[in-house]
Amino acid sequence: MMGFIGIDLGGTQLRVAVADDRGRLRTVVREPTQAARGRDHVIDRIVAAVKESLRKEQTSPRRIRALGIGLPGPVDPAAGLVISPANLPGFRNVPLNRILTRATGIPSYLHHDAHLAALGEHRRGAARGASDMIYVTVSTGIGAGLLLRGELYAGAHGIAGEVGHIVVQRDGPLCTCGNRGCLEAIASGTGIARAARELAPGAPGSALYGLDHPHAEDVARGARAGDELANAILENAGSYLGLAMGTLVNLFNPQLIVLGGSVIKTGNLLLGPMRRSMIASSWKASRRGLRIVRPALGDDAGLIGAVEFARLRARHAPQA
Repeated sequence: MMGFIGIDLGGTQLRVAVADDRGRLRTVVREPTQAARGRDHVIDRIVAAVKESLRKEQTSPRRIRALGIGLPGPVDPAAGLVISPANLPGFRNVPLNRILTRATGIPSYLHHDAHLAALGEHRRGAARGASDMIYVTVSTGIGAGLLLRGELYAGAHGIAGEVGHIVVQRDGPLCTCGNRGCLEAIASGTGIARAARELAPGAPGSALYGLDHPHAEDVARGARAGDELANAILENAGSYLGLAMGTLVNLFNPQLIVLGGSVIKTGNLLLGPMRRSMIASSWKASRRGLRIVRPALGDDAGLIGAVEFARLRARHAPQA
């Protein structure tokens, strides 16, 4: 069997899949990333997981046409560089394509994980048939992947889609990027938790009052139970998320937006304000025919997208 390898590398989990020549997943290896132990350790874990997946599949690197890997940005796909992801310490201007190609013997290609999730949904999931679509993920951070006219759009240096760093509230909360008022600082899981930490001490009647380290899940749970503060936090986050979504709609006029990530699972308590804000902040003509859907591939979108990216690169690789 000739096949492909897809890798989804996150700050907490590493997943490696062997797929057949048609892109169907056959074997998946899951390991903790152990990112805190540094760049070299993480790269060793990637290589070991690739070898383990090949062993389980009873195949060899010679039978694998290409390897695709998605990881948090910023990355430069054209140069094969990992620039400086916040949740992968020590990865600064790392030539990961070259390192993995040498270590595994398999031609290796990296891309931003949100872009590969978009590609996965486009090829195998909820966005099949949509030539212009955006995949937005809202979890610990916020990012987006874009396909325009059926092709991945990464921008001049592979950093397109950093919707989490659109400034939506001037002089708002400080973001990890150094700016204030970024969408990610307000509407991500981290931003929602920050709001709860700051506001709960002044609301003794709230279910969030007294929690030492409230998480976004605590806010969602409180909102479902009718907690006034929790609902206000989600209303605020959803409104700002909708403001950024309206900007995306006006800029790209997509047919489809796929909304993924753990925070989106909060449901209508967040999505209701988001939709109202998006409608209020976008031009009616730009959203004509627009559909907003949940991912069909769930948490596997990035892994499947990595396989599809490997298939894409193998088709365009120069023939020996």
